[in-house]
Amino acid sequence: MPERDTISWNSMITNYSQKWQSLGGNGSFSSNGDSRKLGMKFDCMSISQALSACAKLPALHYGKEIHGFMIKAAFSSNVFAESALIDMYAKCGHLNLAHRVFNMMTLENEVSWNSIIGAYGFHGHLKESLSLYDEMLENGIQPDHVTFLGLISACGHAGLVDDSIYYFRCMTEEYGIQARMEHYACVVDLYGCAGRLTESFETIKSMPFLHDTGVWGTLLGACRVHGNVEFAEVTSRHLFALDPQNSGYYILLSNILADMGQWGGVLKIRSMMKERGVQKVPGYSWIEVNNITHMFVSADGSSPHSAQVYLMLKSLLLELRR
Repeated sequence: MPERDTISWNSMITNYSQKWQSLGGNGSFSSNGDSRKLGMKFDCMSISQALSACAKLPALHYGKEIHGFMIKAAFSSNVFAESALIDMYAKCGHLNLAHRVFNMMTLENEVSWNSIIGAYGFHGHLKESLSLYDEMLENGIQPDHVTFLGLISACGHAGLVDDSIYYFRCMTEEYGIQARMEHYACVVDLYGCAGRLTESFETIKSMPFLHDTGVWGTLLGACRVHGNVEFAEVTSRHLFALDPQNSGYYILLSNILADMGQWGGVLKIRSMMKERGVQKVPGYSWIEVNNITHMFVSADGSSPHSAQVYLMLKSLLLELRR
């Protein structure tokens, strides 16, 4: 583009954030970032999207740099940008910094309260999340669908599935807030993690809107953890119908069958992938260590620590099944 304004830069940052390509998105805010070199001005949307990208990585060093930029550019009093900052610090493992930002806010609304409630819930501090929820109500701020998503998730992180269902019903019955896809997805995940696969399946079937790959994929992942082939096969049929070219679902079902020693089924899945022209796309993830963001690619053995990494992954999977 010959001319780039705030809107065009926001579009790029948002796209990177949604695709989790956060390294590219946050480069715009670094000291030598492209948009900073060109003297572009950012708004609260730019800040919020970039901080969201940092939270997804997570990348604390980028987040802190954006925080510094917020202070210099007088964004530190914007409730939406500050709420995104709370979420970023929490997702990066610095709950104390998240709460410090919350305490320093000059303006609080449901967005900021939702951020801090979700922050404590994310780290399994259910007591603090519920206490903040009560404090929110005492301050005359009404909860919304995001508030209850945080509470449902917080109960789930604490392993209290039935408490999660209580807040789900409280949201719909007491406050008249219609449950959205993300609420159902959270409940499906909670039941799945607890090994209550039948209830997870029934929750999906009871949804008042079209099922997407997200909820079915969550259930398939739970089937892998708990070694349930029957539900895995039913779930995968829905996934193959919704997204027939997604190699991840075929591979996950194949791994479930392999774990149970059903090698005939594994060969059948591989043959199905070949017939449908499904190409295996390697998965990847990031982690930040000592201010350096490392990328891990599925089946990559180039790292000198690969053996230790795969051993730890195997150990974690065994622990999840207990």
